[in-house]
Amino acid sequence: MNIFKMRYFIFILFLFFHYQVFAQTTKVCTFNIKFDNPKEGVHQWDNRKDQILNFIKIEDLDIIGMQEVVHSQIKFLENNLEDYARIGVARDDGKSKGEYSPIFYKKDRFSIIDSATFWLSPNPEIPAKAWDAALPRVCTWAKLVDKQTNDLILVLNTHFDHVGEEARAKSVDLILTRIEELDHTGKVILVGDFNLEPETAPIQKVINSDLKDAFDADFNLGPVGTYNAFEIGENYDRRIDYVFYQGFELKSYKNYSLRIQDTFLSDHFPVVVEFE
Repeated sequence: MNIFKMRYFIFILFLFFHYQVFAQTTKVCTFNIKFDNPKEGVHQWDNRKDQILNFIKIEDLDIIGMQEVVHSQIKFLENNLEDYARIGVARDDGKSKGEYSPIFYKKDRFSIIDSATFWLSPNPEIPAKAWDAALPRVCTWAKLVDKQTNDLILVLNTHFDHVGEEARAKSVDLILTRIEELDHTGKVILVGDFNLEPETAPIQKVINSDLKDAFDADFNLGPVGTYNAFEIGENYDRRIDYVFYQGFELKSYKNYSLRIQDTFLSDHFPVVVEFE
């Protein structure tokens, strides 16, 4: 091979690998999987868990923020999602009692440099319920480094109280403050079940910060609402699950209303957002 051909070959290789790096997308999902309640008949976890696994694997998700995950579900997911690592602790005791708001991420795509769970309360490091909340609530965060681009990404996942209006408003303030306090380079993803609709003041406060609502993607697929209450054939217009972001180019937003015979994957639809 002469020098000209060698240089041409090297140039083509450079273009190929350059394209592979910069064409890389990141698929992020928020998914309230509904806690394991054996009394729920056709909607119980055992009837849904295998299809939830299939969904995660087929979608080839990079980062997943889940809500309403109890310890038995954590163990099942960890045992069957071999390509993923998990962070987050349970809300009742900071260990394994009560629901988690875990973050799962692909081990071959990301390395983790820091993570923690804090409580949505005036004393965030201590397990407790606060303000007018019915239950303890948490936010789990992780600093991930993309091994392909070396970008630092701050990821946060939360589940707001379903009763306390003050608690939801204070929780937004706390999380926005925590994002400012955590050292990051501008790439932030905040996901979760906020139990708030878009027009409410706390959600508007998030949107009026540096974060953007991924629902505004030009490519938006699926129903508006993310909560289905396991009711088939209804109009789904209650949007309470969100992916907020900053520092990314938004490619698509998909809200998957997937059924399993007489039920859904969960009483919430999984929302998948793709970033460039």
